[in-house]
Amino acid sequence: MKLLFKNRTKYSKKVYNEYLNFHRNKYNLSYKFYTIIVALLLFFCIGMQVKYHYYSLAILLCVIFTCFILWRLFRPVYEVKKEYQSKKIADEQTFIFKFYENCFVITNKLQYSKVRYFKLYKIFETADFFYLYIDKEHAFLVDKNGFTFGSAEEFSKFIHKKCLFKYKNEIS
Repeated sequence: MKLLFKNRTKYSKKVYNEYLNFHRNKYNLSYKFYTIIVALLLFFCIGMQVKYHYYSLAILLCVIFTCFILWRLFRPVYEVKKEYQSKKIADEQTFIFKFYENCFVITNKLQYSKVRYFKLYKIFETADFFYLYIDKEHAFLVDKNGFTFGSAEEFSKFIHKKCLFKYKNEIS
């Protein structure tokens, strides 16, 4: 495999906070919308059960409704807290990204991962980073200033071609 790009990105609290701000701005509205729709549907179901005197089912739906709301409120806080305490953020680990024609490889002192481009969920380019999302909640952060082989501009063109419908340029 021929190496096309190489990048070194240091994960720190500052970098992670920048990612969190971007992620919230991008997905917070849809997250809240989904939560409100499901909550309204559950509330409607509870109301219908009370109207037709199925109180045991109404109580069960109230428990489900409460668990759903608590899950949607506290799980994101727990996830962020867990990330802050992870070794990659707390120890400010450096990740090396090596990009090849069909895949890219992420390494640090302890881990090695290989990801094919078609498995990426979305790619966002900002002024300072490329966010390579592997699902709706998790992304690899690639610092534009961290390219040791190739450049950020060339990488932008390359990743845009590889992931044509998944790539979005967010530079404003």
